[in-house]
Amino acid sequence: MQTFSAKIPGDLVRPAIRTSDDGMREIKPGTPFRQIKKTLDSGYEVLLAGTHGFALGIHSWLKKECLKSTPIVDYASWRQYKRMLHKYQSRVWIKVMNGRPTILKSPHNPWLSEFFPEYDEYYIGFADFLGMNGARQWYEKGIQYPMINHRLFPYYGVYFPTRYDHLRLFDQWLSSEKGFRRAIDIGAGCGILSFIMRKHGIGFIHATDTNPNAVFGLMEELHRHGVMHGDVIFPEQADLFGSFVPGPDDLVVFNPPWIPAKAETTMDSASYYSDDFFDRFFNEIRTSCAKGTRIAILFSDFAQVAGITNLNPIVESLQQFSNDVHLLGYDKKPVSDKPGKQKSWVAGIRQDEHVELFVLERT
Repeated sequence: MQTFSAKIPGDLVRPAIRTSDDGMREIKPGTPFRQIKKTLDSGYEVLLAGTHGFALGIHSWLKKECLKSTPIVDYASWRQYKRMLHKYQSRVWIKVMNGRPTILKSPHNPWLSEFFPEYDEYYIGFADFLGMNGARQWYEKGIQYPMINHRLFPYYGVYFPTRYDHLRLFDQWLSSEKGFRRAIDIGAGCGILSFIMRKHGIGFIHATDTNPNAVFGLMEELHRHGVMHGDVIFPEQADLFGSFVPGPDDLVVFNPPWIPAKAETTMDSASYYSDDFFDRFFNEIRTSCAKGTRIAILFSDFAQVAGITNLNPIVESLQQFSNDVHLLGYDKKPVSDKPGKQKSWVAGIRQDEHVELFVLERT
């Protein structure tokens, strides 16, 4: 798949790489996995040789070892498991030469050369390489959301929903709402909410995201569908409202993170919110929105059901900012995208989880 731009932006979020193998110990096929783990536990980093299958075997074995050490029974143990796994994965490297991994039978990924054109030779974490391969498959095959009539092709490092309940809730609400002149999609990610609004006839959508990959990916989407950048959807790399000033006939749409926790990566910021996150958002409503501006917030009670918190930050903010906004409408639906029959800590939560739509008005 060709991008619309010959040059990828310099501020694009990319995997971390190294240009030297200093401190790495080469691991060849036949090395016992427990010996590899012992090397990692000793503080060394390893450079994998051999085949892609050998590397996958090490990767899978380390995941199983971490699960043995930290069984996942709830959200807290899942986070602990992820931290332990990252400790090991961050020390396992492969070599890339002329845009291709030196381990044999590895899948080809054009991003290996497109992201790092200045290097003929470098080293990348094997877990990052696998993540790039998974992202490339989504990017090439696309994802079909039932609310729009075309596929979206999320770019590397960009959040895209794999669950649809909150999207259905928003699509259904918007189908009965008319008269919005303009809208802003805050934290646009892959742009699905922007395209839903475009389907419903909103003439101009300002889409902001702090992630440069999301802005670049959305520009690609517009080019792919023959829409000029800024004609209907205007992407801007910015926090919250960016340069958009909502008027009384405008709509603010926000699908914020659902879990209170520290974001470790750019992608994490789509899932986890900091302590002051909603204060910042509602303060922005107070200072930037004209009276009469409508605000639609998509949320979930996942964190409450999972026992991470007993507070709903939207409800708390409505009380705190009662002089600035009032609640026009509220809808709540049980999650229908249930996990499979396999029991897990997530499956138990999904049985009781709900998605929510808060509709507010600036007063």
